[in-house]
Amino acid sequence: MIILRFTSGLGNQMFQYNLYSTLRERFGKNRVKADLTWFDRFSEHQGYELERIFGGNGVFEIEAATDREITRCSGRIPNHVKGKAGEAWQFILRIPHRLICAFDSHERIRIEQTGFEDNKEIFRQIEAIDSQKDYYITGFFIEEIYYKERLTWLQDCFSFDEPSDDRNREYLDQIDGCNSVSIHVRRGDYLSPEYASSFLSLGDDYYRQAISLMKEKYDNPRFFIFSDDKDYIEKAFEYLEDKVIVTGNDDQNSFRDMQLMSRCRSNIIANSTFSVWAALLNSNKDKTVIYPSAYMNEKDTQQMTLPGWVRI
Repeated sequence: MIILRFTSGLGNQMFQYNLYSTLRERFGKNRVKADLTWFDRFSEHQGYELERIFGGNGVFEIEAATDREITRCSGRIPNHVKGKAGEAWQFILRIPHRLICAFDSHERIRIEQTGFEDNKEIFRQIEAIDSQKDYYITGFFIEEIYYKERLTWLQDCFSFDEPSDDRNREYLDQIDGCNSVSIHVRRGDYLSPEYASSFLSLGDDYYRQAISLMKEKYDNPRFFIFSDDKDYIEKAFEYLEDKVIVTGNDDQNSFRDMQLMSRCRSNIIANSTFSVWAALLNSNKDKTVIYPSAYMNEKDTQQMTLPGWVRI
């Protein structure tokens, strides 16, 4: 059996699902399952969102592994407890984990992508998976090599239902009726002590340069700005005349921002998988996607080869 662990926010879950569905196509649905237990312990962003958002579109499907299957493939007993109690239970679980390691002779293989190793080697390990063995796979798999040939299918798989509220329908009408360009500014958690040492919060220079390029390409572009820090963008983009600051899509409704961005003619994205997916789901054939060269403090963004993607 092959089990892939899902973690983190919506954008990362979507990249993980891409690999999950690739493996299911290759090895069969009965051989590949999802470990969703990370969300039992952690509540990052909106938690596990894939089925709630995409489960009714007729293409998306996922099957969760049982605790027994996860233990068999990973050698670890899943922890379903949140907070301090979960930390204590994880400490207690060290004992059975050591026993499993010492006495369980079952052959299992782990493939772990941390983001700082040679991705070609990780990809080689995935390509070399033996269907007769048990695997436990962790990582984000955001690199182009994993999805480039699957974008048409992924756009169907990650299709949104039409919003029912007047506010978002009005945004879509405006987006469809002009040379719309989305701007995504991610600040919130990137400024927190937990992430500030790793993730960059993109500065004014990047957005000014990107906006200038879009103005050269399109006549009278209208910029639709999306951010988790509305106070900041009102000041930071005060110089921009034809703009719409999109508001109201918070918490469980935050995925609507991804939907709106994907409907824009072109995109200026942040170093965020959320806006990367907005651009990947954008089906406009002549789109331009501007993305930052720096993703993290110690790692640059990969060089994209998709048509229309510009790195600055």
